[in-house]
Amino acid sequence: MLSKVKVQGKTVSDAISAGLKELHLRRDQVEITVLEQPKKGFLGIGSKPAVVEVRKKRWANDNLDSEIYMDVPKRRRGNRRNSRGRSQSRRSHRTHVQASGEERTPHVHTPKANEPQLLPCEAIQNAVVPENLQAPLQEAKTYIENVLTHMGVKAENLHAWWDEKQQRILVTFDCDKPAIVIGKEGKTLEALEYLCTLAITRKYGTPLSVVADTQNYWRKMEDKIDNELTKAIDMIKNGASVFRFRPMSSQLRRYIHRAVQNNEYVQTSSEGEGKWRKVTLRPTQKALDEAKANVAPADFVPGVIGEDIPQTTETAQTDAAPQTEQPAPAENAEPVVMEETPTQRVVSQTTATTVASTVVETAEHIVEERAVIVTTETTEK
Repeated sequence: MLSKVKVQGKTVSDAISAGLKELHLRRDQVEITVLEQPKKGFLGIGSKPAVVEVRKKRWANDNLDSEIYMDVPKRRRGNRRNSRGRSQSRRSHRTHVQASGEERTPHVHTPKANEPQLLPCEAIQNAVVPENLQAPLQEAKTYIENVLTHMGVKAENLHAWWDEKQQRILVTFDCDKPAIVIGKEGKTLEALEYLCTLAITRKYGTPLSVVADTQNYWRKMEDKIDNELTKAIDMIKNGASVFRFRPMSSQLRRYIHRAVQNNEYVQTSSEGEGKWRKVTLRPTQKALDEAKANVAPADFVPGVIGEDIPQTTETAQTDAAPQTEQPAPAENAEPVVMEETPTQRVVSQTTATTVASTVVETAEHIVEERAVIVTTETTEK
């Protein structure tokens, strides 16, 4: 599948539409670069179409769910074999089993063992809960416990915490049926969080975000996002213009916005619609200034003006007695004597220079020195 195309059109909009149609993508899934603006010309003479480059957007494609959640199956490769190839492989396998006399043991899929939910970080455990949030925390804990009971799930170690950095209520618990609670790609857990958030917000009249976590599902997801955030910020500091995350849910997008809201080098924004909505990082003005200061100008040549040139050592001259030649007087050098009086205005001007060279010979080096004699001319007014 093509990732970018170069198309023409009567206008820029027509060229973009043609590029989107050719790539089979939407406008929020591509980046547009206008290469040439259209020209109308005179009576159609000299007109030129618009030329644009339509490129598919790139973001991190890490499948976090397949690495974290146990019930997401991995995509198998090599399933395009024909039926004849499958029958031949099965027939050869049966023949091999009969010849060896060994019985084939059926493969039994053993589910992943339940993982105990870890406690949050010390900052969350030791956080002081404001008085106006103590009742909502207890209500969130009770609400989730009641919903899990109606689902036929036994919950243990149920705790409610206040995450001050993310400004949310965090509910952690262990259960005997995590696959039912989490669901595919965490959809069931997100629905549970949404219902709890809606109930608490309507009861207390304050918008509060609730996050429920079991089997460390969201914890592992957020840890991977933190690692990716570190790489993204380093890229922005080194001169990258934009970094895009993969499309993710509103809860994870909110986590990224909160995580870098006080960072002075990056600023966040969301783009895309629906399931394609994602978070982008862009540099701030401070990051742009620092990146610009660390880049040398295009006409910079090392060793020329502005560059420190190491001085030659004079140790060799002290070892041996140098034989110097006195500079010969210049042929056309005539000293000019200026006499100033209070009533005269003397104007001096440099007219010529005479250079006399001196050669210093030592045991290891031959150094050539140059002496400059400047002659001046005066005029009286």
